[in-house]
Amino acid sequence: MPLTLTPWHDPPPLLDLKSDEVHLWRFPLCCSSSLEHLLDEQELQRAKRLRSPDKGRALVVARARLRQILSGYLGREPQSLRFSYGPAGKPALVGLIDSLSFNLAHSGNWGVCAVVGRGEVGVDVETINPRLDYAKLAQKFFSETENQWLRACPEPRRLRCFYRIWTRKEAWLKGKGGGFSDPDQDIGLAHLAGSCTSDGRWWLRSFPLSRHSLAALALSQEFSLVQRWNAWPLSG
Repeated sequence: MPLTLTPWHDPPPLLDLKSDEVHLWRFPLCCSSSLEHLLDEQELQRAKRLRSPDKGRALVVARARLRQILSGYLGREPQSLRFSYGPAGKPALVGLIDSLSFNLAHSGNWGVCAVVGRGEVGVDVETINPRLDYAKLAQKFFSETENQWLRACPEPRRLRCFYRIWTRKEAWLKGKGGGFSDPDQDIGLAHLAGSCTSDGRWWLRSFPLSRHSLAALALSQEFSLVQRWNAWPLSG
């Protein structure tokens, strides 16, 4: 079944996450309010450990957005939510494991959050950097089949092809709770041109998040519709 993506639009006042839907949220990483009070101590310490103050602020906004988005489904205050984390950092809601699966990513000026009511989900976004030494990164992190596919792409499209592979791999690895250091991180050649991994266990979809960023979604179960929402205005 093909996966249909809606245009980006405003969410309804009451959220209804249907069993055949994925909800995908995008938001800018800017806010004039202080948001630290929405986060727990672990999140605050993680933001403080980042060397760049800008990256620390972006993390605070992204985590506050995540809490506000999830609270809209759960009917709870954002600051009351508690998270646990897997070995590679994949988050889950404490005491609410069966209610929602979600994943968060941010890069540059944008963040994205995916929410489903069944199965596992991963999402990634990357800001396209035209000066990136993508060939070096591909040699280090991509499989031989992925590198062959990348080299076969026409030169004007090769940078975007790199980001297509990278975001799909990252979304898939995040969805299954792993990372690029995993020995089993080759999802096979089929995902590059198609919509699922070679073993047929994960569904993948690439999409632009903004003019200068590319994102990818990975799903462990089949869905028919991705509702793409613009997140609510963020206030403290």
